[in-house]
Amino acid sequence: MADPTGCRVEPVRGAVTVRVVREPVARTPEQAAGIAAAWDRLCASNPRYFNGRILSFESYDAAAGVAVARDEEYRAHAAKRSVDLGLSFFGITGVLCVGEGAGTRYMLARRGESVHDYPGQWEFGPCGGIDPPASGDTLTPADLAAELAREAREELGIDLTGAELTHLALVHDRPAIGSTDLMVRCRLASEPVTASNWEVSGTRWVTLDELVAWGERRPEAIIPTTRALAAWLAGA
Repeated sequence: MADPTGCRVEPVRGAVTVRVVREPVARTPEQAAGIAAAWDRLCASNPRYFNGRILSFESYDAAAGVAVARDEEYRAHAAKRSVDLGLSFFGITGVLCVGEGAGTRYMLARRGESVHDYPGQWEFGPCGGIDPPASGDTLTPADLAAELAREAREELGIDLTGAELTHLALVHDRPAIGSTDLMVRCRLASEPVTASNWEVSGTRWVTLDELVAWGERRPEAIIPTTRALAAWLAGA
């Protein structure tokens, strides 16, 4: 399913496992130089950026419930606006909610003004890139839950212990950003107290109907992947 932004929602069957490909992709000298120059510009604008390892999404086998991803440098993703590398940043997003039925309320986080993509816009959160495993070539659902819990602590100062996690869908944001996010519903017992930092400047809670209506009225206020998933949830 695609929404008017061009995002595509790909429902998943049960919990997703990630198989990681370690072999690096061969790049031309021109591509390598373009990556280095783009990274230098990004770091000059925001020195908080760090060139760690991050996953790039490649494919999803619905029958097996396995996503294939490649171990990649973060700076290669950061260069995608100026160097065509064909990469899709692989992230994980928590869809935090409380309540049941039509009264369920969802948390939205406002992206900081200095983040790389969609600054100042609202989204489901927490969210972030998925790190490759320290060893081996597999990330289990438990490993992915740990990745999401880390993002929740870092971005919002909250603890997801005890949350009921359900893998919902992969949402592909292409070609605008070049990303794929695994959307994970996190059902909480109550609305947590959240903190703000340079990545997240605030939070708010809305019903699904309110979110969809807001996205239709002011689409520029909400990132495309969140609008696409909200529309999919409303029609599910």
